[in-house]
Amino acid sequence: MAAADKRIALVVGNSAYVNIPRLENPRNDAKLIADTLRTLGFTLVGGNAQLDLDKEGLDRAVQDFGGQLQGADVALFYYAGHGIGIRGTNFLVPVGANPIREADVDFQMLDSNLVLRQMEGAGSKLNIVILDACRNNPFSGRGLRSSTSGLSQMQAPEGTMISFATQPGNVALDGADGNSPYTAALAQAMRKPGLDIFRTFNEVGLAVSAATAGAQKPFLTSSPIRGEFFFGPPNPAAQAAVAAIAAPSQPDLALQAWSVIQNSNSVAVIEDFIRQFSATPYNSMARARLEELRRLQVAAVAPPAVAAPSVAPPVAAPSAPPGPNATAGLIQPAPINTPPPSTTNQERVLRPKDVFRDCDVCPEMVVVPAGTFTMGSPPSEKGRTGDEGPEHLVAFARPFAVGKFSVTFAEWDACVAGGGCNGYRPGDLDWGRGRQPVININWNDAKAYVAWLARKTGKPYRLLTESEREYVARAGTRTAYWFGPVISGSRANYNASAQNGPYLRRSIPVDSYEPNPWGLHQVHGNIEEWTEDCFSENYNVSPTDGSAWVQSDCRFRVVRGGSWAYRPVALRSADRAQYLPTYRGDTVGLRVARAL
Repeated sequence: MAAADKRIALVVGNSAYVNIPRLENPRNDAKLIADTLRTLGFTLVGGNAQLDLDKEGLDRAVQDFGGQLQGADVALFYYAGHGIGIRGTNFLVPVGANPIREADVDFQMLDSNLVLRQMEGAGSKLNIVILDACRNNPFSGRGLRSSTSGLSQMQAPEGTMISFATQPGNVALDGADGNSPYTAALAQAMRKPGLDIFRTFNEVGLAVSAATAGAQKPFLTSSPIRGEFFFGPPNPAAQAAVAAIAAPSQPDLALQAWSVIQNSNSVAVIEDFIRQFSATPYNSMARARLEELRRLQVAAVAPPAVAAPSVAPPVAAPSAPPGPNATAGLIQPAPINTPPPSTTNQERVLRPKDVFRDCDVCPEMVVVPAGTFTMGSPPSEKGRTGDEGPEHLVAFARPFAVGKFSVTFAEWDACVAGGGCNGYRPGDLDWGRGRQPVININWNDAKAYVAWLARKTGKPYRLLTESEREYVARAGTRTAYWFGPVISGSRANYNASAQNGPYLRRSIPVDSYEPNPWGLHQVHGNIEEWTEDCFSENYNVSPTDGSAWVQSDCRFRVVRGGSWAYRPVALRSADRAQYLPTYRGDTVGLRVARAL
């Protein structure tokens, strides 16, 4: 089968389990496989990897998969996450599953045979099922007496190949470097030129066995397959042609940026353009525009002088939660000095990095400068996935204000006490409230909070757009993190166990760790934050003016920043994640923004 044939794939990765131990790598594994398949000509159901699906979401994704398979030549289903075998049937575990009895499984989990039936019903020529789900049974001790460790062997229907991360009844490793051994080997083998499907999975088996010193041996079951199938081109020359992706040149980026900002009335935007593209032909035009704006400013009538709002000095953190390594890298405790609420006159003279509040129980806000930045990540960045490109220029014509911290439980509880937030009081898992970031809120809850703030203050509070969130995380930098290309446990709260660093397994107060150059705390890790945007599979149609990308049928919303539970690659400034708007979890909160 040629690469031009119709190829459809559903890729699922479940990590953020609510009632059983979460898994570190399935989210990363699914993104890696989705990115790999996209480059090999597959169309992805939902446009990208489907992450952290509950039962309803998993059912709908499989049903959509079956619908899109009509007329397909190749159907591929990939799943990473918890899976259990019961009485010879394999079940895939949604993130909210919580069975008490064996009879609950049929209603709370997905029978893997349903995926096979969708494929059979569509009549696709080749069906591939890949299950990286052979982990320890997370429900042992709950009365699921017929459940086993690992998955059970499955019979492959006609034209079907089923690959397991390890042999039936055995347990696969989750991995320690961001991906499972099986998925890392699979992504690499799929890209190799000249390997048919049987040789591809043989390469995977050999690589996994070698990487685990024989502890894990992938297993393959197949019915007879008609013809040959290659994931990529069958020869190295064709593979090289497919893989050649030219990065945009500096003049190309400059042209793109200049077309966006050439009529801007913001001195800061033009100055930022000159800083980034001084070596291009557009530099002289930008300098001419800058001089014109400065002449206009001199000619303008200056507004009456007013007193500036009080600006808070840098705030040190309260004590970190008890536990080993809990204080590593944290700023030492100090009294919190909160700036007074702002007034309209004071707001007129706010400058970048100034801090203010609009009410006694409102979040502290930091003024963010106007400017431009390159959104997305370069192909060379470790951990990059396909949804982080293409890199493109985004321009912010005016300064705006952003929460200095993630919204806290104290601020959320004030909303509830004030008659807002639909009266919803999320649980704190006994981690504490006060200066802890609010968690267990979905996108609709976050929207209710900013709506209450807007009513209370008369100011246009809202969620950040996705481009704003990356802009303020970078704070004028271009590395993977604002402090450089690598991260450590002294810089952020995340799962640093693979680096022999701390893993606190919980969120910590919002004013822990040092702020970034623009004065924002914990833009990497601790909790991930909802944004206004719908999720898109790439940036081909993304706005260049900092606005949100939305559509009428918005199935997933974007979250940014990574969390205490994730490994380093998920904390990068460019990393993107998506959740259903109804998803509530212990890694998700919000940060607010408003216009000035």
